[in-house]
Amino acid sequence: MRRDRARRRAGFTLIEALVALALLTAFAAALGPQLFHARGALAKGKGRVVAEQLLRSLIEAPLDRAGPLETREGERGGFRWRIAVEPIFLETPSFRESTPIKEGADERKWSAYRVEARVAWGSSGQSIAAETIRLALVP
Repeated sequence: MRRDRARRRAGFTLIEALVALALLTAFAAALGPQLFHARGALAKGKGRVVAEQLLRSLIEAPLDRAGPLETREGERGGFRWRIAVEPIFLETPSFRESTPIKEGADERKWSAYRVEARVAWGSSGQSIAAETIRLALVP
């Protein structure tokens, strides 16, 4: 008689299995959208990091002052970029009267340039931009 009761108690009943399955389904339904959004946020963050690296490389690239300064555009790996370079005309102060110039001194002329770059990616139009001023020797 004890053997019959022991055999009936081994394992789970159908009700217990259904309750466990219902709990797992409820947890999956609650966590599923959160995991989906987390994966999307991770992909968006990765795209932003790549866009920032591309933007930095555009800003730090040497300027070709011998040719005409203009706006350039392009695309690299799904990232659309645009860079505009324009000269800034400043009135340069003259220190020649107050400071004597040594013989053989290098009298190089410098010019300021405004550099603006923008990188866009994704179908939702995400973009980042940066602007800086660069100095360059006048040829």
